[in-house]
Amino acid sequence: MTSTALRQGLPELPQRMRALPVDSRGYPVPYFVDWIDGKPDFRVMDSRKLAACVYYKRCWICGEPLGQYKAFVIGPMCAVNRVSAEPPSHTDCAKFAAQACPFLALPKAARRESNMPVDLQVSGIMLKRNPGVALVWVTRSYHAVAVDNGVLFDIGEPEQTFWYAEGRLASREEVMASVQSGLPALYDLAHADGEAAVLELDTMVARATRYFPPHAAGAMVGRPA
Repeated sequence: MTSTALRQGLPELPQRMRALPVDSRGYPVPYFVDWIDGKPDFRVMDSRKLAACVYYKRCWICGEPLGQYKAFVIGPMCAVNRVSAEPPSHTDCAKFAAQACPFLALPKAARRESNMPVDLQVSGIMLKRNPGVALVWVTRSYHAVAVDNGVLFDIGEPEQTFWYAEGRLASREEVMASVQSGLPALYDLAHADGEAAVLELDTMVARATRYFPPHAAGAMVGRPA
């Protein structure tokens, strides 16, 4: 069942997203969402929509053609490895999602696993908890990489970065805390691969910190000096 009224308290809906259906809770249903038994399941992507986004350069959220700038909504660990499990979106669509998506905006949010399709496969690692902060990474370049269970996206140098926590711009301290909570798992994998992998991860972490918010404001415009 869908509704026509947007939920109160949401950020202003980008013009491109105004043609999207609205679910019974008042949330716009992104282009990629699969519909199961007549209802949108935000946890499940439509594989046909994924193919359209990859091959025809469509926005993951609104479904319209992308321009020269591509925005990825990613978690803090993806700022380290520069890999996204989802295709890019328009910058305004991505910023809306980072502020409005309940999974990203609510501190205690967790993905429900009940009634998930039995044959569901996810590229990379699906997060089961809110990582605390979300990042909109705006770049001009990326490329898709085929993996065993789907496709991942290597993202290029950022033109802009916008960090969010609980639907608002995140502070540097919030970003650092979120990254620190996820690093042990990455270092466990690196140590298993040897000293060279650990040194490479050290470099990747240092590179990611260049794009942390400088202080309370969560947007970094342009490349750091």
